[in-house]
Amino acid sequence: MECAETGFKRDKPALVYLVTNQRLRAAKIGICNLGTGRVEKHEGRGWRRYKTLEFIAGCDAETVEQEVIAEWRAQGWKPVRDGKGTYDGWTETVPLNDEITVEALWTGVLELRALLLP
Repeated sequence: MECAETGFKRDKPALVYLVTNQRLRAAKIGICNLGTGRVEKHEGRGWRRYKTLEFIAGCDAETVEQEVIAEWRAQGWKPVRDGKGTYDGWTETVPLNDEITVEALWTGVLELRALLLP
């Protein structure tokens, strides 16, 4: 199922991205097709790009993103909400702290990619 007529295209090149927000002390994983400006839109809202990973097919990026989120939830890590209300993509977030670091989260992304797409 496509996200929207103008939304994410599973058959086009895509990125998995990990961004952080210092104020929220949170990290967010997401996907977008190449050249959409989605990561830059997050940056304009106070998120900072940590790393991105390119995929030839968006369906592979989507698989990795879904598995990462499932792993985060299996760890018991709850999404981070903003006290000012909900923001775009809050369900794809986790808190950052001494135990949950952005480096460890990215390592997990890479490990899941290797397992899912050998």
